[in-house]
Amino acid sequence: MKKLLILIIPLLSLGQPNYTININNNPSEGNIFLKTVGQGGNKPVMILDKNGDILFSENFGMKGWAWTVNKNNHLTYFDRNTMGWFVMDSLYNEIDSVYAQNGYVADNHDFLALPNGNYILFCYDVQPFPMDGIVSGGDPNAMVEGLVIQELDSNHNVVFEWESWNHFSVTDNEYLDLTSDLIQFIHANAIDLDYDDNILISSRNIDEITKIDRNTGEIIWRFGGSQNEFEFLNDYPFTHQHCIKSLGNNRYLLFDNGNFSSQYTGQPNVSRAVEYQLDIEQMTATKIWEFVHPDLLFSPSISSAQRLENGNTLITFGNLSLLDRGAVITEVNPNNEIVFELEIEPPGENGSSNVYCANKFNWFFDSTITGCNDLSACNYNPGISIINNDTCFFPGDPCQTENNSGFYNDLCECIEDNSSINENNRQGTLIKVVDLLGKEVGEINKNTLLLYIYNDGDVEKKYVIK
Repeated sequence: MKKLLILIIPLLSLGQPNYTININNNPSEGNIFLKTVGQGGNKPVMILDKNGDILFSENFGMKGWAWTVNKNNHLTYFDRNTMGWFVMDSLYNEIDSVYAQNGYVADNHDFLALPNGNYILFCYDVQPFPMDGIVSGGDPNAMVEGLVIQELDSNHNVVFEWESWNHFSVTDNEYLDLTSDLIQFIHANAIDLDYDDNILISSRNIDEITKIDRNTGEIIWRFGGSQNEFEFLNDYPFTHQHCIKSLGNNRYLLFDNGNFSSQYTGQPNVSRAVEYQLDIEQMTATKIWEFVHPDLLFSPSISSAQRLENGNTLITFGNLSLLDRGAVITEVNPNNEIVFELEIEPPGENGSSNVYCANKFNWFFDSTITGCNDLSACNYNPGISIINNDTCFFPGDPCQTENNSGFYNDLCECIEDNSSINENNRQGTLIKVVDLLGKEVGEINKNTLLLYIYNDGDVEKKYVIK
C-alpha cells in the first residue's frame, strides 16, 4: 500500500531574477540567503547553495525583508503589511510573530532573535520639533524621527527600552537638510550584541556606530560621525555605513557605503567592507582589514558584510544602479582573493535587482521524514527517538491515549485513522506533476519529491514511498 506523505517544504516560484556566477573557486560551505528588492518585478526570498544554484525561492509578497538565519537558528523576516517580524523553523512553520510594544511600530531594517527566546528590534518615534529654534530656516512645524530600541521576552513583554531623545541631538547629523519638514536624522539600519552582551547599533544618517549599555541604557561609546570619540589612526571615517558585526575583543566589521568618502580620499566615492580594532583605553581605531572591489564598486544604499566561520568574508554590494549594474555578492578569503562572485543583472523584464543584505549559513529546511517528524503525525515531536526494536518512544505519546485511534506506520510515525493524508480527499482534478525545477514528470517515481498541480489552483508537495 502506498502512503502519500505531504512534506512541509517550500514551493519554487516560477520567475527568478537573472544572475550569473562570475567566479566560483572553492567558496566556503553553506547556503546564501538573500532577497531582491526595489521597484516592480519578481522579488523572491531565495536560498542558494555555495555554487549559486537555487535551493529555494518563493515570492513572499510584502514579507521577506531582512531574510536571514538569526541567532536562535531560525529564519526571520519582516512583513511590510503588518509591520511585524516573523520567525520560521526548519519545517517551514511560522512559529512566532513579533511586533513593537507600547504603541510603537517596528522598523524593517534589522532584528535579533536570541537563543534565550528574547527579541530586540527597532521602532521609530516621530515627534513635532520646532526646528526654527535649532537652525536658520528651520521649519517650526517640522516632524523629527527618533529611534526606540525594545527588547522583548519570549512572551513579548518589554524588558528593556531605549529612546534616542535622551542621547542623540538632531544636529548630530552632518549631511542631512535640517530645514525640511520631515527629518529622519538617525536611520538606524543594523543591530548586534557585542562580546559583553551590550547593544551595538549602526545609524546611517549620523554615520555612527553606538554601543549602548543593555542594563542602564547609557551610551558606552560613539564611533564615527560628528560625535566620534575615537581617533582613526590609519583610515578615513566611514560614512552612511550598514551591517555592524561584533567579532569579539573590540573588533568590528561593517560595510562602509562611502557616500562621502571622496571628501577624505579625493577620489570618486567607493564602498568597502572594513574591520576595525578599537582601543577602549586609548580611544583609537585601527583599520586591520578592508576589501575594496577591483571594479571600485559604489553602493550608496543597503549592502552588507559578514565574516564566515572559515575566516572568509561575504560582501553584498547591494545597489549598483549608479554604475548601471544590479547587485554583486562577493566572497573573499583573508588574502582578499575573490573565491565566489554572483552578479544579479540590472532591472529588465523581471524588475528588481537590488539586494539588501545577503548572508551565508550552514542551514536549510528539513526535507526528510524520520521517526515522528511528520507534522501530520498525531505524535509529532522533533525530539523523538527510535529504540532498538524500531518502535517510537517518547513520554505522553498520543497514540497511547484512550481518546486517540492512531497507529504506527513503518516509519515509526503515529498516523490517525482519519488522517487526511491520502489522494481521496482532494477536491480538484490533477493537471500535471512536476519536479522542483518545474519539469513535467511522466512516470511517478518513488522516493522523489514532486509537485502535484490541480485545476483549483492548489499545489501539493508529495513524496511517494512504498
